[in-house]
Amino acid sequence: MKKKTLLIVLLISITIIFGFLRDYVFVSINHIIETGNDTNGHLLILKWVLTGFCSILYLGITCFFLFLLFHSQKYIRIAINIYALIFTIAFLIGGIGYIAVSFGKVYLLVRAILGIAQSPIVMMILISACFINEQNLISKKS
Repeated sequence: MKKKTLLIVLLISITIIFGFLRDYVFVSINHIIETGNDTNGHLLILKWVLTGFCSILYLGITCFFLFLLFHSQKYIRIAINIYALIFTIAFLIGGIGYIAVSFGKVYLLVRAILGIAQSPIVMMILISACFINEQNLISKKS
């Protein structure tokens, strides 16, 4: 039990540290892009690569948390499906916006949706939902 508690504290610490690091990097990149110092567009490409990387890292942390707390592959599959859904919605909106009007018109919406995948929001909701589900399963057995 002590090892599990230590791992939970470590995961919470990693999540917080990673959140601040991610925010610092993205704010810095956005500042450079907005000031017009990214003339060749490399930082914009890097930003999209980092978006994918950060989302996958949050997915990994979420899956590890869920497995550590509930020991259920079902919850890990749910987490993977939710992240896939978030990416699918963002790409569909981006693609439809690009074709219909311009990507610039839907960029802020796509950015907001992908921001959800790059934050602990999904993790917190899933942990809460899984805990409630576990409590309901226990009460049904009684």
